[in-house]
Order: sequence, then structure tokens, then C-alpha cells
Amino acid sequence: MLTLMSKRQHQPISIERIFHQKQFTQIEQPLQQRVQLQQLGSEILARYKLQQCRIVNMRQGVAIIEAPSSAWLTRLKQFRFDLLSELRKAIPGVVSLELKINPELKSIKPEAEVKSTGKRQLSAQAAKHITELAKHVPDELREKLEKLAALSGES
Repeated sequence: MLTLMSKRQHQPISIERIFHQKQFTQIEQPLQQRVQLQQLGSEILARYKLQQCRIVNMRQGVAIIEAPSSAWLTRLKQFRFDLLSELRKAIPGVVSLELKINPELKSIKPEAEVKSTGKRQLSAQAAKHITELAKHVPDELREKLEKLAALSGES
């Protein structure tokens, strides 16, 4: 006896249809709010030189901020009221702050500021002053100053 396999009862659903479903919007909205909160938090924390810390979440009006160590937590506590007032200006629903230690943040390095790698150039006038000075100093220092003055001509 042969049994035939039944046809698929569930047809594939288009991705657009999934995106418009209620469950997806219930997931997407809190994620977007969390991303906005983290961006805002990193801006505010950077003003207080707290780049090692981050705002993780917000529950029932309580913003949760994590620090990598107890030293950073102490520093956070110093700025607690300033941070709270700035967060309240941006997000009126913030009632208080909850500060926590998360040692995993130690491994995350904050983005370093980009420094210019351009060479500094010594002006001809500065080189002239250095050579004049070199005439009146001991021999060892004179050699170094003359090398420094010679650099102005190389650039």
C-alpha cells in the first residue's frame, strides 16, 4: 500500500507580512527605545568623562547604569544628581537611577579620540634661535640642539 505525502499545509509567509504583525511591533519598539537610550546615555556620560560606564536599560522610570568597577561606581555616585537631571530633561519619564557594577565592561574599550598624525614643523626663525642658543651650552647639549635645528630644513 502506497501512502502519498500530503501537500504542505503551511505556505511560506512573506517577510513584509511578518514585519506588520502585532508581535513584531511589540518587540521592535522597545528595542528602538533601548538603542536611543544608550546613544543618549553615551553622550551624557561622555560629558562627565564616564565613557567606561553605560546606560543599559530603563524599567518603570528607573534608568540602570553599569560601571566596570567600584572605583567607576564611586565616580558615578558623585555625578548621580547631575546625570539624573540631564536624563530627565531628555526623557521626562526617568524617576531615578540604579547604579550597578558589571566587570564585563572592563574588556570593552571606549572609542579613542582620533589624534592627528601630522608632523610638527620647526620654523626657520625657531631653528635660528636654537642654533644661537647651541653656541652657549656644553658640547653634548650643543650637538642635540644642532640636530634639532637641522630638522627644520628637512621638512
